[in-house]
Amino acid sequence: MKKIVLIIYLLFVSLNIFSQCDNSLIDRCRQKIGKATYLKHFKVRLEEGKKKKPPEKKYSILLNKGNHYRFNIENDMEKPGKAVLKLWSDYTFYGSSLDKSDGSTYEYFDFFCSKTGVYYVSLYFIDAKKGCAVAIVSLVGGYSMH
Repeated sequence: MKKIVLIIYLLFVSLNIFSQCDNSLIDRCRQKIGKATYLKHFKVRLEEGKKKKPPEKKYSILLNKGNHYRFNIENDMEKPGKAVLKLWSDYTFYGSSLDKSDGSTYEYFDFFCSKTGVYYVSLYFIDAKKGCAVAIVSLVGGYSMH
């Protein structure tokens, strides 16, 4: 009987340890987009890397001219890594959740798209620490470019 209780306890503890890096992390991030329209999420889990070149996961997304997008990011609190989200294209860097000038990180940043095309979202962890995070792209609305 004690072995069964111990097995159940260990199973419960192991589920709690790994529970943050599942779809509940997406749900937590999704709650923060407010009235914006959810479009897509990117979930990443990376092992510890080298500080000079941390592991990075890259994704592509099609964004449309005249739209106001919001990029939210949510970290798994059980992991040491603090995720950074970057938005860029083949020729231009557009924004990040990290302000390199003072090291501040932000839960979201907005992007006003002035050209329809393929953009890239990349995620990595500060100081190449191990971590899990999710980024959500949402549509806040349109904007006038005049």
